[in-house]
Amino acid sequence: FSDLRGSGHFSGRITWGLVAAGVIAKMIVRPAEISAKLISAGGMTDIDLAIERAMADGDTIGGIIECRVKNPPKAIGEPFFYSIESAISHLTFSIPAIKGIEFGSGFGAAKMKGSEHNDRFTGRSGTTATNNAGGINGGITNGNEVVFRVAVKPTSSTGVEQNTFDFSKGEMTSLKVKGRHDTCIALRMPVIVEAAASVAMADLLLIDR
Repeated sequence: FSDLRGSGHFSGRITWGLVAAGVIAKMIVRPAEISAKLISAGGMTDIDLAIERAMADGDTIGGIIECRVKNPPKAIGEPFFYSIESAISHLTFSIPAIKGIEFGSGFGAAKMKGSEHNDRFTGRSGTTATNNAGGINGGITNGNEVVFRVAVKPTSSTGVEQNTFDFSKGEMTSLKVKGRHDTCIALRMPVIVEAAASVAMADLLLIDR
């Protein structure tokens, strides 16, 4: 029974199960350490200022979450249908408001030359001078830090008046959302993204066993 007063299935509340599973998954993937943080909001690195401005405008903003996995399990990930990127992305896109994901240098790789993007090995341990691959080669973890970022959209419940179509009346009308709503839902996202990464890695680790 979906209670639409709280956005129902599309509410951030639906992520509680993922976060609970993430707590257990973090224990399974030890000694890996998964941590995520909000690195920008509304296109600004000064997150407090960005939120302050959005609140003054009565509007909402999105943000970028960066997640890092230190000491990841080595050589996990199926090279075709269930690569480590596929597993993490599948779960991450189950989180409401997620609109994009990139690993390592991500979309920035399109501007680089191969000689710039290649991660040179610096020793027998497999460590590399750079980490443009985000700790992943061919869909499999290479032992270096796994790094990815996700884009969180601004919530649609904005206090700014907008002109839209009223399906019940069959005409254009003005809409201004009232009530209590998050200015920047991305603030709540890091722990959820951590959980998604943890569950994906735990699943692949158990498959590998």
